[in-house]
Amino acid sequence: MNDQGWIKFYREVLGKTIWKNSTEKQNAILSTILLMANHEQNEWEWKGEKYCVQPGQFIISLSSIAKNSGKDISIQNVRTALKRLEKLGFLTNESTKQSRLINIVNWGKYQGLTNESNKATNNHLTNDQQRPNNQQE
Repeated sequence: MNDQGWIKFYREVLGKTIWKNSTEKQNAILSTILLMANHEQNEWEWKGEKYCVQPGQFIISLSSIAKNSGKDISIQNVRTALKRLEKLGFLTNESTKQSRLINIVNWGKYQGLTNESNKATNNHLTNDQQRPNNQQE
């Protein structure tokens, strides 16, 4: 898990069933899961072997999700929320005895491609703007 950067969290989620019909604890867990997901490819050990997690995936324990979700969030709260989020098609969840692989199903749709195209455009604009500013010195 990468602790750097930011995510897009659309306001429209407030009107969606996944948010409106959830408890406060489930919404805290949902938000935490979004924040914990990798934003770029990363390597982890999974099932005793090297595994390459993709953007929107991460490997973690239930207790770590509970700890990161805030006080009064239990491991049972996390289990219940994961089961519900999986049923709603928000994520997939594969577990072993030590950890689990969580995959946010539409991560790329909400986080991915627009970042890269904006980044390329912004870099081009910034490069063009820096030349004239530097020449004035």
